[in-house]
Amino acid sequence: MKDIHQIQKDRIKYHLYPNKNTVHRSSLNVPNILGSQAWISFINHFLIKRGYKSVALKLSAIDKKGSLLDSITIEIDKPKVYSFNLTKLFSKFKSKNYLVEFFSEKNLFIPFPAVIISHVGKDFCNVVHSYNRILNDVFENDQINKTQVSEAFIDLELNNKYDTFFNFSTGVTELKNASLFLNYENGSKIINKEIKISLPRLSHKSFYISDIVPKKINRGIIKIKQPKQDLFYGRLLAGVINKKTKSFSANHSYYDSTSKKEYFSTPESYRTYPYFKDSINKIEMYPIFSPSLLSIQLKIFNKMGTFLSKKFKIVSPSKKPLGINVNKIVESENLKDVTAFSLVASSSNKKIPSRVNHQIIYGEPTDKNLIKCSINVSLYNKSNFMPRNKKGLTWGQFISHKDYENKIAFCFGSSDGASDKISVDFYNSNGLFKSVVKNLNPKKSLIFNSYEIVKNSKNLEFNWFIAKSSRPDLTAYSINSNKLSGNFSGEHSF
Repeated sequence: MKDIHQIQKDRIKYHLYPNKNTVHRSSLNVPNILGSQAWISFINHFLIKRGYKSVALKLSAIDKKGSLLDSITIEIDKPKVYSFNLTKLFSKFKSKNYLVEFFSEKNLFIPFPAVIISHVGKDFCNVVHSYNRILNDVFENDQINKTQVSEAFIDLELNNKYDTFFNFSTGVTELKNASLFLNYENGSKIINKEIKISLPRLSHKSFYISDIVPKKINRGIIKIKQPKQDLFYGRLLAGVINKKTKSFSANHSYYDSTSKKEYFSTPESYRTYPYFKDSINKIEMYPIFSPSLLSIQLKIFNKMGTFLSKKFKIVSPSKKPLGINVNKIVESENLKDVTAFSLVASSSNKKIPSRVNHQIIYGEPTDKNLIKCSINVSLYNKSNFMPRNKKGLTWGQFISHKDYENKIAFCFGSSDGASDKISVDFYNSNGLFKSVVKNLNPKKSLIFNSYEIVKNSKNLEFNWFIAKSSRPDLTAYSINSNKLSGNFSGEHSF
């Protein structure tokens, strides 16, 4: 884990000295998961954002022993969406894992590329941004792996129909007789397990919670301490899976920051989210941030003004997570025309943890289907570095297919300030195909259905948007649901 304050310092250095400590390789790993096809998709932001006319993409297939099966290099040089079905591209081989690498003679700045990984099955399309990668050199390893903390994940569901899983990956070296340490806490119930593991390099393995802990538990906090792996940045892919159909919704894990005393010197953090009226809208917050006592409040915006929820308390570290069902508040208060709400966290001692992570959950309104979209997010703070005169720029993926509904929502990170015009350009594999300009109120979100933008087809298509505004806090969220199964997934923008 890299310290937030060090990340801030590095961002400032990049803006002052763009040719120092340059980055020329950006990469990610993609696991081949049984029951789904592995896709990657990205817009050529290298060209559109930075003006880089030629970037090389190298795709490699890795076998179960960690050996190279095949690779292909592609020139990325057009202002369009690039998508690759890795399972199909390397269909002649029995691939266990895929290595995706971007190379450029110019400074890429970020060693993690803005790529969405999609695992597509019969009745689901799980999306997650790049989360695992091989580090570029020993100096990056010094920074990234200086501090090792446990990974935490939530959305724990165990019953006859659903299970919770996590997918663990290895880096450039084989693991022999290593250990994963699992800790589960919920109220007075505490479970600790050591899981022995041996895996080849560049591999992965899924673990199911029902095989590890008693099946009667539900909800709670799970933390996993991974073995240290040099030259590798490894997060867990974790979520809920349907035991019968193998459909799943998963996102990357969090840092467990309870052992890190890292704070911003301001008492409040915040973030605004879209409210989808035909979906469940929930906040799940877990006590895994730096030691603190936080007061949590929702601001729900409707046509009558702003409704303030009661204040909730959360203590970190502790054994008590916080769940807030926004729909229930909207319905009980009879709030009309809600399209956005803000989560505000405040501390009484004039400092607040630098990482206040949580999940924003969208999905079917009932609990009959637990394959919901669960997006890993963190609150904004005024101490976050923001270059002078910076304008808003955000981009992300959305899918189109006759069997899916996909919604894209734009909002500003802060509900304060003036309305602003946003311009949105929509791209597909042929390039730019549609542009719109809309006015966005910071107390509202602007929501598009994908069929309003592009005609749904029989084949799955990956489209992207690029949105701009004069406000620097422009954000976006994209969620998809299968019309027949009701399985959800989604992700925030870059």
